[in-house]
Amino acid sequence: MVTNIAASIGSRFLASAIHKFPVSETAVLREGECIRLFGIPLCTVTFEKALEAAERMIERGDGSHVVVTPNTVSLMRSQRNDALLEAYRRADMAVADGIGLVWAAKTLGLSLSERIPGIALAEELLRQGNERGYRVFLLGGREGVAVRAKERLLRRFPNLEIVGARHGYFEDEGEVIDAIGIARPDILLVGMGVPRQELFMMRIRDQLSVPLMIGVGGALDIFSGDRTRAPRVWQGLGLEWLYRLLIEPHRLRDAILIPRFMLRVLWARATRFRPDPVPSSMRQIDSP
Repeated sequence: MVTNIAASIGSRFLASAIHKFPVSETAVLREGECIRLFGIPLCTVTFEKALEAAERMIERGDGSHVVVTPNTVSLMRSQRNDALLEAYRRADMAVADGIGLVWAAKTLGLSLSERIPGIALAEELLRQGNERGYRVFLLGGREGVAVRAKERLLRRFPNLEIVGARHGYFEDEGEVIDAIGIARPDILLVGMGVPRQELFMMRIRDQLSVPLMIGVGGALDIFSGDRTRAPRVWQGLGLEWLYRLLIEPHRLRDAILIPRFMLRVLWARATRFRPDPVPSSMRQIDSP
């Protein structure tokens, strides 16, 4: 009897907790190497496959391509920000930069191959660019961050061609767009935080021909040496978010979204919604 009462209380608490984040019947969908998690299509590929897909975008040179790396917090933000959700939906590739999304997929009977951190993907592309002569533009961070990132990256990758380095607190967007167009980068790393970087990339996608644009959040702060990334042990345990919270307590407001996300996933599992077919227009990233 005590167990039944506890279960009843737990169910009421769970329903109340996710009231602000209703779950639709199409919250979880499948298609080939992509799933759709709460409206966001995520590629269920390994890091190596994601890297190959990004390199193909660069080599093709057929217009602009956008890669986004949502995590638990940004997914929750997208549920209240239609523009951000649409940006995630329209991206050429979306990979899970968060162990929480991998957990959610598994909990809901889906599969994500692994977590693919945006900073790790960007760093490996820079390594490849050092060998292949990619042109790179750094955009984001506070005044001086992108310049310091350029200096440190060139010490690591001396053959890399960094054709631009600008901070992300600009007022004249047109002037920045012109600068990117003149520089003709193969890769544009945009570190302006969510949702600003995603919305910016979507706005300029049709105005410029940048083979690959990636939203990298605070990666430029790490490349510049202004911040340090979590130790590898923390990364391996999927606790990079906790490390950032410990050294940057102001992130606590974002961290509150994590238990809300977990409750939402558990509620979706409990209600046992059946996935609908994913529209055939959903992009596949492994096509030649």
